[in-house]
Amino acid sequence: MKKYAFIKLVEQMDDKVKNNKALIFDFDGTLADTLGFTVNSAIEINRNLNLKHNEKVNFEKFRTMDSEEFFKSLKISNFDLLFFLFKYQRKLTKEINNTKTFDGLDSVLKELHDRGVIMGIATSNSKINVKKFLRNNDLDYFDFIYSSLNYFNKSKIIEKAVKKSGRSKENAIYVGDEVRDIKAAKKAGVKVASVTWGYNLESVLSSFHPDYIINRPEDLIKLV
Repeated sequence: MKKYAFIKLVEQMDDKVKNNKALIFDFDGTLADTLGFTVNSAIEINRNLNLKHNEKVNFEKFRTMDSEEFFKSLKISNFDLLFFLFKYQRKLTKEINNTKTFDGLDSVLKELHDRGVIMGIATSNSKINVKKFLRNNDLDYFDFIYSSLNYFNKSKIIEKAVKKSGRSKENAIYVGDEVRDIKAAKKAGVKVASVTWGYNLESVLSSFHPDYIINRPEDLIKLV
């Protein structure tokens, strides 16, 4: 191959890499199947902290609402909610070895990784929990993890994760499972793909008009 042809091929390869989308994933309910654990933990933590009587916590209602609005409806203060989230993360650390991913998601993540797609995680869960989960589930496909306990301003978490990805907002897609993720991504100016296997129901997610609805893990490949 002539030198100039080789240089042109390298330039074309570089352009292809530059044009790749960055997929930035939420953790709980998107990568990690934690819904059942969350419900049981919430009941136990609530019992210990006496934030609300168990009979007042309707988790079916939770799946039909923005989680922030749900907690507001329970009249739990922001301070108590942050303490609740801290306790939840501590409990998950003890159970993370038993936490699994969703059926079919592992092979899809591998294919995205093999295609050279930049992938990251942006979450309010702890980096320790995320790393243990990825190792236990053989999901070592992510380029970075951005973690912050800033539960009330997830748009900032998404913005910082996009910067870590090295891609522009136009070339990034946030993948989440909650209404909160849709609102945060739109506020951050980033496209959002809502998966239907997590916390909020598909009918609820659709009503907030995400850019994409993902019903099966393999549908993620269509995003890139």
